[in-house]
Amino acid sequence: MALRPLLRKVLGFLLFMTAFYFAYRYGMSFSQACAAPFWFPDSVLLCALLLSRPRQWWLFVLAPLPIRLFVGFASNIPLWFLVGVFAIDSTKSLVTAAILRRFIKNPVRLETVREYAMFCLFAVLLIPAASALGGAALRHSLGYAYWPAWEQWFMGNALTHLIVTPAIFYLILGFPWSAPATSVKRWAEGGLLAVGLFVTGYTAFSTGTAGIGFTEPRFYAPVPFLFWAAVRFGMFGAVGAISILALFSVEAALAGRGPFSGRSPADTALALQQFLALRAAPLYLVAILIEQKKRDERSLRESDALNRGIINSLTSLVVILDRSGCIIAANEAWRKSSPLGGVLTTATDVGVNYLEMCRRGVRAGDQSSVEVLTGIEAVRLGKEMQFQKEYPCTTSAGRVWFEILVLPLRSEAGGLVIKLRDITGRKQAEAEAQELHQKLAHASRVTMLGQLASSLAHELNQPLGAILRNAEAAELFLQCERPDLDELRAIVTDIRRDDQRAAEVINRLRALLTRREFEPGPVLLDELVGEVVTLTRADSAKRHIGIALDLPRDLPLVKGDRIHLQQVLLNLLINGMDTLDVATDRDRTLTLRGRRDGDCFVEMAVSDNGEGIPADKLARLFEPFFTTKPQGMGLGLAISRTIIEAHGGRLWAENNAEGGATFRFTLPVADGGSA
Repeated sequence: MALRPLLRKVLGFLLFMTAFYFAYRYGMSFSQACAAPFWFPDSVLLCALLLSRPRQWWLFVLAPLPIRLFVGFASNIPLWFLVGVFAIDSTKSLVTAAILRRFIKNPVRLETVREYAMFCLFAVLLIPAASALGGAALRHSLGYAYWPAWEQWFMGNALTHLIVTPAIFYLILGFPWSAPATSVKRWAEGGLLAVGLFVTGYTAFSTGTAGIGFTEPRFYAPVPFLFWAAVRFGMFGAVGAISILALFSVEAALAGRGPFSGRSPADTALALQQFLALRAAPLYLVAILIEQKKRDERSLRESDALNRGIINSLTSLVVILDRSGCIIAANEAWRKSSPLGGVLTTATDVGVNYLEMCRRGVRAGDQSSVEVLTGIEAVRLGKEMQFQKEYPCTTSAGRVWFEILVLPLRSEAGGLVIKLRDITGRKQAEAEAQELHQKLAHASRVTMLGQLASSLAHELNQPLGAILRNAEAAELFLQCERPDLDELRAIVTDIRRDDQRAAEVINRLRALLTRREFEPGPVLLDELVGEVVTLTRADSAKRHIGIALDLPRDLPLVKGDRIHLQQVLLNLLINGMDTLDVATDRDRTLTLRGRRDGDCFVEMAVSDNGEGIPADKLARLFEPFFTTKPQGMGLGLAISRTIIEAHGGRLWAENNAEGGATFRFTLPVADGGSA
């Protein structure tokens, strides 16, 4: 099995040497008085280089040298001339192969106009023109005129790569051996085309009297068949047709027949080159343009089929509109969906104007239809790159939520792509999650208030005890014959004040215990902090923990829900006090600081001077059900972060450099900003 690749390489190399031998012999069969009209060895060597790896190129360049030096038909040419031609041809083939491999994706196939242009520029024009300078100098050393020799050398090399090289590319290397079976009709068309080319080629070059010129009508007879081959069979047909025409014209040139009779070898070569070049170059361009157009059309069909398959596989409703808003295509989900009513009434047939359906909803006073129509029109008119919105729609099936996405259609015709996705299930899940969050938040508040029960009892006992003492004092004053009315008025004022204090405590407790919706509004932070500190004052005094405040007077109002923000601060203060309970070797203090954070946010920080947070637990503090307390639920910090994020801020924790930890959160400044 290992010998097969080696055997294949050896056979390939032997095939190359055989092809080069016959190419060299055929190229040298023309008169030595002028350069050959085709230099066939160039094509054989170039194709070998293009098909092999660069590290093997030296072998293909040096191996043909004995053929050039020692074959019989080169015996009457000076050795120095043969060596010089070998050096020029080898350099020319190496440079051409390197450039074609660099700029053409598949150098033995010309698939685009750009690749054909690169091939013609380098292989047909620039490199042959440059190499002809050296070749003409060699022929000038033999006694020939320089510039006629340059022209002959250039035309021979150029025509070789214009005629012979494409023939090797397509008729030998690129023959569609593994192509699908061709239909009988296609074979019949190809056979008829070949017959037409042979008949017109034979008529042009093998019949008639000597001395006829290329201007006679017979030499234009093959032209329709040439374009037929290019249009119907692409580059394969064009190269094949040119090859047939070249066979007849070269044979006539060698025999000195027809338009080549009576001409000198130089004139014969020039006439042959011009005749074939003027037919091959434009024909190849036509063939490549047609092939490229067919590939583009095939690619568009495949892309369209793929896109339709992808769109049809979507469960979302997708519809495509033209510039005027009429439906031109819809996916299967759209076609199979039942009418949804209002703005979302679906259309199963093309031609229905989707924008008019939206306008009907606008005329009916549907606010969602208005917004969907300001959005679609904005994309349609190029004012926006896309429009996306979630909105409710009342249908016969009930209240349904949809998400609409509008994108411009990337085509010359323009238009829109609209995708509708039923998000009712997601909205219901979000509502259930919100309800669950409210329940957890409420449970968390109740738990915290349970922890503060003694503190709250103290807050209530103070005003209630004062009321009782004032009431007893009033009774004593009233027992006098002439009670002091001023003292009684002062007692009543104290009773009213203490009653208000008790009512405020009860109202705060009621607010914290009541389940309620999220109601953001302007909040003054120093009042909020004062209320929370009041609730925890008795507990902090009992634990011998001091609470310090650092709140600048110019802090702006923040936008938030007062009760939810109280819950966050209350949770952070209780956590701080629990942390300081184990720090018995120092004065224990909690510090609440506030500061501006840019123009749009305010930052609050709750710091303690305890032991800090272990590094392995810092990253998990805000995970649900993760707790460092023996009796903790692991919900307080998770709920607090959710509340802050719902406000548009963020909550995080960090250890202090001097010891202890700090919890920080940001809140957006309320509209207006000033307190």
